Formats: sequence, structure tokens, C-alpha cells
Amino acid sequence: MGFFKKQFLDVIQWLDDSSNTLVYMFPMEDQEIQNGAQLTVRQGQVAIFVDKGQIADVFGPGMYKLETENLPLLSNLESWSYGFKSPFKSDVYFLNMKEFLDNKWGTANPIWIPDSQFGQVQVRAHGNYAFKIENPVVFLNNIVGTKTKYRLEDITAQLRGFIVSEFSDIIGSLHLSVTQIASNYNEIGEALKETLAKPFGDLGLSITHFTIGNIGLPEEIEKNLKELTSMNILGSVQNDKLSKVQILKQLEVMSKSAENSGINSMMQSGMGMGMGMQMAGMFANGMQQMNQTAAESMSQGANQSITSGECVNCPTCHASIKKGSKFCSECGTKIEAIPTKNKFCPQCGMAAEPGMKFCAECGSKLDR
Repeated sequence: MGFFKKQFLDVIQWLDDSSNTLVYMFPMEDQEIQNGAQLTVRQGQVAIFVDKGQIADVFGPGMYKLETENLPLLSNLESWSYGFKSPFKSDVYFLNMKEFLDNKWGTANPIWIPDSQFGQVQVRAHGNYAFKIENPVVFLNNIVGTKTKYRLEDITAQLRGFIVSEFSDIIGSLHLSVTQIASNYNEIGEALKETLAKPFGDLGLSITHFTIGNIGLPEEIEKNLKELTSMNILGSVQNDKLSKVQILKQLEVMSKSAENSGINSMMQSGMGMGMGMQMAGMFANGMQQMNQTAAESMSQGANQSITSGECVNCPTCHASIKKGSKFCSECGTKIEAIPTKNKFCPQCGMAAEPGMKFCAECGSKLDR
């Protein structure tokens, strides 16, 4: 009865209906593989025969008839005296060789990275990566062990540990400050991918894709960087001669001026900051013109004081007009020639100008 209870397997294959299984051990129990049985290995799979914990044969994609010539290593291990004509038992593992995409990684806690500006900075980072089994024999020996099924979640924690441990070292080796990190995600990702090749390779894996989604900085540092960015933006759109501090002061003044209904209505009419800048320019020009006008007035006053002796008074309106004018420029009265009545000094006989009270030659008092 025991003989008839045995089940001889004649077809060995793995129909993978999951998306997260890396290794599948074909269920054997008391079943035996019949000599001449068919092995089917599909695309993206590898089948490995293990006898008493020792790898015997590896099969890539294809269909195989399990006979002595197809299993030389297994035949030698079994040392069958009947030329491999009787049924045999062996562990058969199928490995999924496809690429496993969109695996998440991230720092569970903030990690310290060196920074040239802030010294040491705590950051958080996350992203995704892809990998595949590169060496199925190494992976089966080092990772799977005696498990009958090995899934994606069984290894991702270990792979995340590799990534996080290398992350801070890579940032330090690239000598990037926190202000440069955001613009160098690609460079950091490529450097990490290259560095992770060895720890992944030791497990029989290869990392095929690696990206950084975000590197989060402490709140106070992000605030300082945002303020610096705002200053740079303001500086780029204003006149190069204006300093950043002056720009901020102008914005503050204009904000307060909005409380004034007159200025506020002007800004609402579309004049805005441009009008404010024009008003400032007009004020400066007006001051310059006022200074220039004052200087000219002082000059003209000086000239008038020098040439005041060349003017006479109109006999009608008494306005001051230029000596020799025929009509008054103020009232139009015809100006008659005023006869000149000369005076002479009674002492020295020197001629004296009209209106002189003392002789310019000897100082004697002149008669009126």
C-alpha cells in the first residue's frame, strides 16, 4: 500500500501570481521527481536544484527533460548505481529575476550631516529605488536559507539600512552645504547608487535605479534660506544701485502709506510702486532745481547791487527803470531827458557828481 501512496512528479513549474515574491520553493514533501520529468522555467525565472543543502544545478528559462545527461552534478551527488533510472528527491527553488520597482527608503529619525556654514545639521530624507537579483546562487546561499518562500518585505528593511548608513557619508564626501543640496539631488543619487553597489552585490543583488524625493532641513534653517532667496529675488528686479536694505525699507514705507486715503487711491488707480519710485525721483529733481534757482537769484541780486547806479526812477509811478530808457516799462510814461546840473567844490574847484555831499578830492562840504 505504501508504494501506491507515493506520488511521482512529472511536471515542475512555477506560475507566479504575485508581484512581491523573490524566491519560491517547489513543494516536495514526500513527493519524488520521476526520471524524465519535465521542468519548465519561464522568462524572468531561474530554477536551482539543491541536494542535502548543496547546490547541484541551475537552469535558466526554457523547457528541460530531467535525465542523467541534464543533471550531471546531481547524478554525481546521488551516485546512483542504476544510472539515474529510479525516482529521486531534491529541493527545487525558483527565483524571480525581474526588476522590483518603486521601493521606498527614508530616514526613520533625523541624521546629522556636516555643513560648511552651520557646522552640523540634522536632516530627514526619503526617495525610492529599484533592484533585481543579479547572482541567484549567491542570493540563495546568503539570504534565503531554509525558507520556502521569500518575499519583498523580508529584505527591504535590510536594504533601507544600507541606504541610510551610506547617505550621510556621501553628503560629507561631496562637500555640499545645505544651500547646495536641493540643486544637487541627481548628483547625490548617482553617488549613492555607485556606493551601494558593493553591499547590494554581496547579497547577489544589483541596484538599478535610485532617486531622492526630498531632503528636509530644520525649520529655522529653511526659514533663513527662504529669507535669503526673497532678498535675492528683490535685488534682481530693482536698480543695481539700490541695496537690499533700502528696498525693504521702501516696501515698509509704501505699506504704511496705504493707510492714507489719497496715496491709497493713487495706488489703486494703477500707479503702485512705479509711481512711488517716480515721485521719489521727481522730489530729488525738484530739490536740485530749487537749489539751482536759489543760487541764480543770489547771483542776480549781486549783479543788481553792482549795477544799481545805472537806474533812474519813473516820474509818474516811481518804478526803477534803466537809465536812458525813453518810456517807463511799468506805466508807459515818456521819460524826458533830465538836465544835469553839475557842482564844483568851492575849495579845490573839482567837479562833483550830482547827489555828492562832500568833495571826493579834498573832502570839503558841498553846497546843495
